[in-house]
Amino acid sequence: MRFRFKPASEQRTALRSQLVRLEQPATALEIVRSFLPDGFNPTDVVCTVQSVHPDRFVTQVQVRSGSGKICAYALKAYSDDFVGQVWKHSQVLGQHRQPDYGGLCLAIGYVPEERLLVFPWVEGQFLSEIVDDRKPGLLRLAARLAADLHRLPIVPEEQTTPEMLFEETRARCDRLRLRLPQTTEIVEPLIAALQEALALLEPTDPAAVHGDMAARQFLWTGDRLVLLDLDMFGYTDPAYDAGHFSAQMERRCLVDASVQSLAPLWIDSFCDAYLAAMPTVSLRNVFFYRGLTLIRKIYTICRREPAKWPQLVPKLAGRARAALQEVVSLELTK
Repeated sequence: MRFRFKPASEQRTALRSQLVRLEQPATALEIVRSFLPDGFNPTDVVCTVQSVHPDRFVTQVQVRSGSGKICAYALKAYSDDFVGQVWKHSQVLGQHRQPDYGGLCLAIGYVPEERLLVFPWVEGQFLSEIVDDRKPGLLRLAARLAADLHRLPIVPEEQTTPEMLFEETRARCDRLRLRLPQTTEIVEPLIAALQEALALLEPTDPAAVHGDMAARQFLWTGDRLVLLDLDMFGYTDPAYDAGHFSAQMERRCLVDASVQSLAPLWIDSFCDAYLAAMPTVSLRNVFFYRGLTLIRKIYTICRREPAKWPQLVPKLAGRARAALQEVVSLELTK
């Protein structure tokens, strides 16, 4: 599982230059030309940048034919050769049948010299943006998709252990304390509680996981739910994905007053459906990884919300403590 990658300055520079090149219609067309249907005669190309990060970016390429037909693709470029591992994993996943109600958005092409993957463009609405009565049912559907992924008989890489995930979280908190010493009194007790809960985890068989599962990674097309972005794939306790998903949803509800009251319904909709589909997954472990993810997101909030973190972080810490207390409570009721 790729925890943290910080590209070198020359990699960032090269990636920015590549982004400028791929905004040029002629360059983008040459990349997607081989994926166009037979007989498709391109007459117009529109490139639209969708997202930019220090180590990757995504550009949408729309190609129109003389007859008015449109084919659309997503070009995802990376700053390093990790893209080859993502491509290999995508190919393995593609060998397995996907359910009619949804599935994974997998790469259809790899351009090694560009460190770039080509995806079909999927039109739809992010699950994170849906807040109406459809939400609980779609969350249950997302849980089924997560279970489908975790049941696949594949081993994408070496196992990531709970101890490794704990150490990565502690290292993140150490960086936070160096950056903001005033957070020490908040994160130190949380790391102690996380270490205590670590010893209470139930043994489990590892599974192929998404690694960054959240409502933002699911796209609702109107009849199918599609899971995006496999950049952080791993091989670990499947409870990690469930805990991560519920923690991300809890964080969203903490910072968005308009949906705070819906947090219990949304989280229960996902977790109940997931555990029903995966009865061998430990609820105690799900709570552990929920707490772990909430602690990790304290760092994220402090970095992204420099003015708001003093109000937001104590709330996030409280939810992390509550999740870790559930780990202890479930142990006591064995």
